[in-house]
Amino acid sequence: MIQMKNLSLTMKITIWYTIFLVVITGSFLLVLSYTGNSKASGTARTKLLEAVSDARDEISRVGENYIIDSDLDFYEDGVYLSIYDDSGDMLEGRRPASLLSVFPALEDKKLHKLKADDGETWYVYDSLFDLDGTQIWIRGMVKDFAEGETISFMMKTAALAFPLLALIAAIGGYFIIRRSFSPVRELIRTADEISHDSDLSRRIDLDTSDETPRDEIYTLARAFNGMFDNLEESFEKEKRFTSDVSHELRTPLSVIISQSDYAMEDEEYREKALSIINKEARHMSGLVNMLLSLARSDAGTLKLNREKIDFSELCETVVQQQAPIAAASDITVKSEITPDITVFGDETMLIRIVLNLMDNAVKYGRQGGLITLSLKNADGYACCSVSDDGIGIKAEELDKIWERFYRSDVSRSREGTGLGLSIVEALVKAHGGSISAESEYGQGSRFTVRIPLYSAADDTEAENGEQK
Repeated sequence: MIQMKNLSLTMKITIWYTIFLVVITGSFLLVLSYTGNSKASGTARTKLLEAVSDARDEISRVGENYIIDSDLDFYEDGVYLSIYDDSGDMLEGRRPASLLSVFPALEDKKLHKLKADDGETWYVYDSLFDLDGTQIWIRGMVKDFAEGETISFMMKTAALAFPLLALIAAIGGYFIIRRSFSPVRELIRTADEISHDSDLSRRIDLDTSDETPRDEIYTLARAFNGMFDNLEESFEKEKRFTSDVSHELRTPLSVIISQSDYAMEDEEYREKALSIINKEARHMSGLVNMLLSLARSDAGTLKLNREKIDFSELCETVVQQQAPIAAASDITVKSEITPDITVFGDETMLIRIVLNLMDNAVKYGRQGGLITLSLKNADGYACCSVSDDGIGIKAEELDKIWERFYRSDVSRSREGTGLGLSIVEALVKAHGGSISAESEYGQGSRFTVRIPLYSAADDTEAENGEQK
């Protein structure tokens, strides 16, 4: 026996749709049949009672001459009438032959429901009244209209046609559902081809004409195309990242290996080799630490030791530290810092943010140039800007500077890993802030960091964190 879980989605929907259709239609036919039968039976009983009442009124009017009364019809519109004396002998009238063996005794105002010899249902009603001092019985008999030929034919026809209609609906529904799910089959086929060929450039073909319905299936296919776009982009970034990491680590490793070989061969060169090895090892350690910070940022596990920080004082300290370094490159450092600006953050990471931006400005500034660090309060944020008048960034490269290991053609000739701005961006976002860059090639650049100002709510957050 085929299990439902092994069937296609189209077949499952068709089966459930057919079952639902059969249940609903079957229930409707049952209700319709019951209501129709009840209505027909009620009509038969009403007609029977009216016929007996009319016959009684007519006999009372004409007296004993009712036998020859032309207005008294003993069979009309399916109703049989019989007249009996007080001893139960029939005086006049008609009665159906199929009821002769099942006639009940006369009983005034009693409606009997009988099953005739041929299996049909009949209603029998008796009425007793006095006619000129003589007790007269009138018995009326009528067949249950619910078993009439018309209603019986309709119900039999419905019973025979229903399975055929259900089969037609099931077949038609299957093809309609199958056509509706054609984009899903295309999606599955494309996904299988991507998996088999490892070709993330493949996409699901979508008809973008105005006549194409924008239903849920179309939306699903478009969403999968968007997912494939993101996967391809992420995969390409991952490949570039892996290649860049390999390149960055290969150079210092090569230096360390070559210098250690020289040191083993030449004792006089050993001290210089150790110095070079130490420098390259520190460079590798810094690179690994930066990669670790980025990995933690991506995973959402970058922990901040938040506390109330005087950001103004922190920026002044960084300026004092970087001023001599900038002066060695004939660059002047200027500060425009609003005092007493406080934030709620990690002091080490905030120093790293400002220090990286200042280091970047010194590295790409021009001799005789000027670097300006400004800090001000702007709409609930501490707005820190570092600007220089150095080489600047080309417009087409401005959006790429946040990518890991990205280095423009100009910056490749200078010392660096291409991770500085990526680290800054990750640390700023960890503080709930934002960073932006403005630059004009050949004129200089400005980097602006916005970090939320300290508030009383931050103390509550810090207390809750300590309690945990």
